[in-house]
Amino acid sequence: MKKSKNDLLRWLKNRFLAGILVLLPVLVTLWLAGFLYVKLTTWAVILVENFVPDVDKLFWLKQAVRVGTLLLIILVLLAIGEFMRYKFGRVLAGLTEWVLMKVPILRSVYITSRQIGEALWTPQGNMFRQVVLIEYPRKGIYTLGFLTNENKGEFELSARTGKNLLSIFVPTTPNPTSGFLLFMPREDCLFLDMKVSEGMKLVISGGVSMNSRKK
Repeated sequence: MKKSKNDLLRWLKNRFLAGILVLLPVLVTLWLAGFLYVKLTTWAVILVENFVPDVDKLFWLKQAVRVGTLLLIILVLLAIGEFMRYKFGRVLAGLTEWVLMKVPILRSVYITSRQIGEALWTPQGNMFRQVVLIEYPRKGIYTLGFLTNENKGEFELSARTGKNLLSIFVPTTPNPTSGFLLFMPREDCLFLDMKVSEGMKLVISGGVSMNSRKK
C-alpha cells in the first residue's frame, strides 16, 4: 500500500514538473509579446486620445490603433533597411555614428548596443560559436560552456600567459542570460558536436531536455 502511494506521488510530481516545463516557456513568451505590444503602441493610443477622448473605453478601436501602430513600425524599419542600400543612406548612417561617438555618455551606450546587435543578428557575429565541455569549477566536475571567441592574433592575455586562450561563456541555470566569462586553454576544452540550441536547451532545463530526448 505504501509503495503504491509513493508511486502515485512520484507520478504526480513527474507530471506536474513536465507540465511546468511545457507551459512556462509559452507563458513567458506570451507575457513578453504582450509587454512589447503595449509598450510599443501606448504612445499612439495617447496621441489618438487627443482626437477621440473615449478611445481608452472603446476596446476594439484601441486595439486597431495598436495593431496599426505595429504595422507602421514594421514599415518604417523596412524603409530604413531599404534606405541603407543606397550610398546616401550609408553616408547619413556614418554621420550619425560619428556624432554619437563624439558624445561621451552616448558613445558608451551606442557601442554596447551595437556590439549586442552584432552578436545576436549578424552571421559573422554569432555570440555562441560552439558548445564545449570544460572541467569547472574544479577537476572532475564537468560544465557546459559556449565558445564566444578564439582570440586569434595579438591577444594580451595569451601573450602574458604563453597559452592559446579561448573565451568561454558559462551560463547559469535556468537563466542563461547571466554567467561567467572564462579564458581557457584550448587543450582544456572538449569540443562537442551538440548544436548551440541543444546546449542552451540543456542549460535552461537543468539537464532535463537531454534525458527526455533519450527516452
